[in-house]
Amino acid sequence: MKNKTKIFGFLLVFPLLLLSCKTDTRTNAEQYLDDLKEYREKSDFHSQLYIFPDSLSGEIVKYVISETDDLFTGSYFYYLVLEYEQSLFDLELARLNEVKAVYPNHNNIVKRIIHYPEQSTYLTIMKDNRYEYALYNKETLQIAYISNQLYDWKELPLLPEHSMPSLVIPAEYDDGNNTYNLYYYYDGDVGWEVTD
Repeated sequence: MKNKTKIFGFLLVFPLLLLSCKTDTRTNAEQYLDDLKEYREKSDFHSQLYIFPDSLSGEIVKYVISETDDLFTGSYFYYLVLEYEQSLFDLELARLNEVKAVYPNHNNIVKRIIHYPEQSTYLTIMKDNRYEYALYNKETLQIAYISNQLYDWKELPLLPEHSMPSLVIPAEYDDGNNTYNLYYYYDGDVGWEVTD
């Protein structure tokens, strides 16, 4: 009888849990710095968002955040497009070029951002349905900052020119199976987050 009660209780609660899996989307760019702080601190969003700028020195072209919590892990999409003046654009590319993660508890191992000049892309994550990259356009002086955790690309409000390019991880960066995550250091199947 106890097992039937547990099963019945689960059947009553399970639909309520599914209803709690709602999507929250925000587009108010005035909240960018607060949103950035919130998402860097959110443990369920497995990224430190190093590619996203700590201040807005360019004009905002597009800004979207989507978040869907589910039973086990959340799906997150963070998207910012800025248009710069030439000197600020050059400074921002220089900043992106220097993005790195240091692992002091693991002999100060350093993982660096990967730059693909041919695709005008900087990559920090391409692993386990998580993607984070910056696309730049030297003609329009725009930089798109994108972080996608677990969303299907077809569901996202991306402009076609900011879609994830097809990239091959260089052997010296490869975490295994053509994947990379700047924010995790892997030793076999075990990974440590940069904040550990």
